[in-house]
Amino acid sequence: MGLNIFSSKEKMGKKGDVYHDQQRKFTDSKTGRTIWQMTDTPGRLTKAQYATQNMATPDCKWLVYGSDRGGEKGKLNLFKMNLQTGESIQLTESPEGVESRWAHISPDGREVYFIEGINHFKVVNLETLEERSLIRVENCYRPHQISVSPDNKSIINGIFMEKVDEGKFLEDENFLMRSAVVVIRTDNGQMHKLVDGNAPRTHAHYCPINPNLVLYNHGGPCWYVQRLWLINADGTGNRPIFIQTRFEGVQHEFWGAGGKTVYTFCNGGRQPQGLWAINVETGEERCVLAGSCNGHGTANPQEDIFVVTEIYRDFASGLWMSRKGSSTPELLCQTGWKHGGAAFGGTAAHPHFLPDGKRVAFNSIMSGSPEIYLAEV
Repeated sequence: MGLNIFSSKEKMGKKGDVYHDQQRKFTDSKTGRTIWQMTDTPGRLTKAQYATQNMATPDCKWLVYGSDRGGEKGKLNLFKMNLQTGESIQLTESPEGVESRWAHISPDGREVYFIEGINHFKVVNLETLEERSLIRVENCYRPHQISVSPDNKSIINGIFMEKVDEGKFLEDENFLMRSAVVVIRTDNGQMHKLVDGNAPRTHAHYCPINPNLVLYNHGGPCWYVQRLWLINADGTGNRPIFIQTRFEGVQHEFWGAGGKTVYTFCNGGRQPQGLWAINVETGEERCVLAGSCNGHGTANPQEDIFVVTEIYRDFASGLWMSRKGSSTPELLCQTGWKHGGAAFGGTAAHPHFLPDGKRVAFNSIMSGSPEIYLAEV
């Protein structure tokens, strides 16, 4: 597969290079749960994917992550880790760098869709490491996470088509900017705009069981906008869900694996504040984990265990979890974050259940550098 690399500081990594097992098992001092540190890259930046992304293949053989461990600092590439042996293999060799947190594994677990630079949408085969270019999207100044349709025919992305200071638009009540939700065919890279206009639309997700149903959000200050929207893949049926009360903040939504429920964080309106579930067919709403304000979250495939990154804006304690039937949270494990990870390349915990539903992958700085961890639930 390639040269074994034992010191990424001494050699520049190449596609196919193998990195030795760095797994370390320990017990969380507060909860007693088993935690695995999967990478050890001091002085480097190693990132989990965004909380909505499938971090591992359906068979749980490979975990995909981003790191600059094999090259120039700050220029991340994609790696796949064998979850049995702990060995990692470099998947990409990009001089521009890869926005690894937006990458998404195909439903069949054979490929990974990713963005090189800020606008080049590509795909790499996990077995052969062959790459294909899909499209360079003109006037794409800020992409978001990729979502793959369950039939693997299209990917979708919410993009900003103007260069703006994202911090300002998130803070300012009065904002206008050109933005679109774009759909890209996976076979030939043809693209069309599903939603287009002068309001920021971001975080588009295909329903995991229905390629004709898309969830996206109206970006901006979450307490001023109606955040959650559904639209059919042909552009019809654009409608809001989880209708917010005035000054109710809603954000960081994600689909449940069953494809019938959307989960989102809310505060300032519904009580209790926390992670809520919305049945997209019946409109039924319920709180599944109380106390969270605007963190990131994940649900296991059975949708009966929920994990979030904060309680009442407390990001320092670690990951919190609840089980179906009770919205009361309990500490899952510590993560070492104090201020969301901004000092470490913008990383945050971004937890996501593996397909086996028994482990949660997340970022942590417990060793002093951002690394990939697994918590046994």
